[in-house]
Amino acid sequence: MHESGIVRDLMSRVEKEIDGAQEQVAWLKFRVGALSGIGPETLKQSARHYALVKWGYAPEVEVEQSADPTDSNALGVLLVSIGLEG
Repeated sequence: MHESGIVRDLMSRVEKEIDGAQEQVAWLKFRVGALSGIGPETLKQSARHYALVKWGYAPEVEVEQSADPTDSNALGVLLVSIGLEG
């Protein structure tokens, strides 16, 4: 399933971004490209599941979906922001 690889890559990026942070991740925000083939709800649930298994808790996850097929990220998924507790 190609969603699994995308979620692993995204969550690895989150882990690199928060490396050394003392706070837990409270929320994550992603943007799904119009031509990515990934549904927002699938991404949301997969990211929460990954975090629960790997981190022991599941942060809130928000996923925006672009409707613009000409967007430079139309085929991908972007990590938009990370919110830390505290």
